[in-house]
Amino acid sequence: MKKLKVLIIDTNPIINIGFKSIFKNSIIFEIAANTNKKRNITDIINEQEIDLIISEIIFKDGNVKDVLKLLKKNEIDIPLVVFTSELNESKSINLLKSGASGFITKNLRKKSIKRILQDIAFTTYGTIESNKFTRLKNRFSFDYNTEKLNSLSKRELEVLKLFFRGKRNIEISDKLSINQKTVNTYITRIMKKLEVNSKTDLYLLARKHIKQPY
Repeated sequence: MKKLKVLIIDTNPIINIGFKSIFKNSIIFEIAANTNKKRNITDIINEQEIDLIISEIIFKDGNVKDVLKLLKKNEIDIPLVVFTSELNESKSINLLKSGASGFITKNLRKKSIKRILQDIAFTTYGTIESNKFTRLKNRFSFDYNTEKLNSLSKRELEVLKLFFRGKRNIEISDKLSINQKTVNTYITRIMKKLEVNSKTDLYLLARKHIKQPY
């Protein structure tokens, strides 16, 4: 099986060593290149077949938003995962809206990092050959999340779709003619029904399952 080639963008050489350790025995990923400069990214992608980018938020001559803009401008469809030690709710959702595929934090264990990256790769490259258990797990997760979404009421689904479009609570309130406190109640109820712990996870789930935003 052909491995997915990973580009690491980070200023800390220890991070590269860490990822080499994580992917050492991986049957799915291999590190193809690493850089700490934005200006090198396009050249690396042109020279090699990169399948996944892992990027720190800030590096030598730019930041992860610059990379996302660069990919969009050049119509390069490669999933980018943000690797960071500092992440808050509003920043993470903004990065997701800008095109990031997901996040891994520096306090995660190797096993968790590999699982997150594999889930993102499976979503993007659905035909990759992973083991039977992993394929079944991903299939089960997709069906289970679909079932949970189907449990939402019509109003809850409207709120979720507006949230997914990036609307603030006051905008959702105006659009649906309900007060902001009610919007907060709906979002809390939706998160409980969908079994997510943060708005970032809620956004990721919505992006994966809602094809046509409201």
